Amino acid sequence: MLFHVRKHEDTFDVKFSLLDWDKLTGNDFIGDVTFPLKTLLEMAPKPDPVTGVYADGVETTQDMVEYTLPLNGPKDSRWEAKHSPRLTIRAKYQPYDALRQRFWRQYLQQYDLDESRKYSRIELQSMLDSLGSTLTKSTIDNFFTQHGKNPETDELNIDEAIMALERAMARPMEEKPVVSNEPTGLSTGATTPNLQFNDLPTVEGLGQQLELTGLDAPSEKAANLAMKGEPLPEAFRESNQRVLPGQGVPSRQGSLVPDDISSSLTLSVPSRSSTLDVESDLSASQLPSTERVINIKTCPLCHKPRVSNRAETDMVTHLAVCASSDWNRVNRLVVGNYVTASQAQRKWATNVVTKVSSGAYQLGANSANIIVQNRITGQLEEEKMQAFVRLGIRLLYKRASSRLEGKRARNLLKSMSVKQGIKYDSTESAKEIPAFIEFHNLNMNEVLDPLDSFKTFNQFFYRKLKPDARPVASPEDPTVLVSGADCRMMAFPTIQQATKLWIKGREFTLPKLLGPQYAHEAPNYEGGSLVIFRLAPQDYHRYHSPVDGKIGTMTYISGEYYTVNPQAVRSNLDIYGENARKIVPIDSTHFGRVFAVCVGAMMVGSIISTVKEGDVVARGQEFGYFAFGGSTIVLLFEKGAVQFDEDLVTNGQACLETLVRVGMQIGKSTRAAR
Repeated sequence: MLFHVRKHEDTFDVKFSLLDWDKLTGNDFIGDVTFPLKTLLEMAPKPDPVTGVYADGVETTQDMVEYTLPLNGPKDSRWEAKHSPRLTIRAKYQPYDALRQRFWRQYLQQYDLDESRKYSRIELQSMLDSLGSTLTKSTIDNFFTQHGKNPETDELNIDEAIMALERAMARPMEEKPVVSNEPTGLSTGATTPNLQFNDLPTVEGLGQQLELTGLDAPSEKAANLAMKGEPLPEAFRESNQRVLPGQGVPSRQGSLVPDDISSSLTLSVPSRSSTLDVESDLSASQLPSTERVINIKTCPLCHKPRVSNRAETDMVTHLAVCASSDWNRVNRLVVGNYVTASQAQRKWATNVVTKVSSGAYQLGANSANIIVQNRITGQLEEEKMQAFVRLGIRLLYKRASSRLEGKRARNLLKSMSVKQGIKYDSTESAKEIPAFIEFHNLNMNEVLDPLDSFKTFNQFFYRKLKPDARPVASPEDPTVLVSGADCRMMAFPTIQQATKLWIKGREFTLPKLLGPQYAHEAPNYEGGSLVIFRLAPQDYHRYHSPVDGKIGTMTYISGEYYTVNPQAVRSNLDIYGENARKIVPIDSTHFGRVFAVCVGAMMVGSIISTVKEGDVVARGQEFGYFAFGGSTIVLLFEKGAVQFDEDLVTNGQACLETLVRVGMQIGKSTRAAR
């Protein structure tokens, strides 16, 4: 059981009544006992009296306390003199502040680049972006200056970061800066697959059953005192409450979650709730556009909707309570978080856009909303996008204001990629496979191996398909060019057209793309054609040869881990020339030398080749795969080597990606066999 204790309820008792049930009579009174809440409140953990921060791990080290209470029978009870019945319960009290601070500690770990437990501005900014924060740069800078630190060069320790976040959430609405109503790319919220783990205890009351609303607000005088940095007088403070220095609205305290379930009655007592901002009772449309630390519409753990109607403190408290049964779920929020631009919730099918209007959904628009055309159905579809991709876009292309921040941002993305690779290579990650399949509606009938054969998520990610799942177009005609991947494809008859319409990186050049070993061959491709195969995480991630030919000397070039999202490709950064990549030349009789540049992206830890130099490959034959994440293959053709299918060229001119599958015809050779 889990329940809240409001501020006026700390003197209450919990009453237990035992009733019997048999075939003849029901609800016969046996006995009762009362238990004072004050007993639990006195044993609650205490924060640091100066900072208001709870010690790390206090909410997990506090054990449930067992109490044996004598039952009081009815006055005319015949057994009272002969027996001494007792009721055994276990209970504890946890302040909401402690749970919320534990959430911050756990979540911040994902953005700790060097695992120093210290956070630069870019690391804090990245964490906030993942929660849809609308805090301005000046507000984030103030996190540092209030501790006498320089936001450009210094770092906050974890306690200082927690203090700053709690203060920002607790500011009265009239003191919060007004921000633009324009979408931030993340501010509309995030949903995640409903990760269910059968080996974890189920606690009734978590998630959808948890309500954190309807509590009393503090007086204006109390809020004003706190915002001036003065401690709250006892008249304005609950008997077991501490507020962070400078905190405007005392946050709710407490939630008690049982650490296990037993045959004895387990009593879970969340703390007395203190207060909520006035935001709690207003709809989002009624609220002014003020800064928010967190801005989500749906809880990413329990999928409870309309959490945006609550005060920010209560949003984080809700997340903390949802995560408290297994704090490792917080670690999975960053990379297990899938959203569409319209914030589609779990179990929704891909949104089919039947009418495309101006604004974010305009075809070819340089926005984070990705519209692709399904080549099989002809319909326009909105691509489901991962939250970390949106994070990468904002982090690198909108917010890195200095060379130092840009370097930190690149290092952060690389660190996240490495961490993700380690996580998805662990056996624990296999539990996320069913949610991934369900959310993306993957066709498991195509998969070669049974689902239970995948021992890690990465094994499933680069799964093999059945031999007949991707037939090759015109198998007897080697002049037909086929798609090398299940992907979102762009085809440009000339590289000049590609750089004019799509690849906007100011430093993009063919020699840089091909690397030092093959830079001398770049002039052979001036005026040639270019194809981009972009693989989203939900796509089949093994790639196949688009032509018949012989594999040349492959080279690996280490680099960055920028996202290959279209908005990133169309930014000033040279995504293809700076990301980690493998150069694979294929010498073809009908197409000449074709370069396949396999480009890694955010969260891609590996680019694996399944062929070696000198191997002869046929169209549709596998020659490598990517580990978890998005990725891209860039094909380069010599001038006059290929003519692409008309629909692909038309879509390319409109900057509209086309959804294709391995083996589909995408063009034909225009030269005689050599």
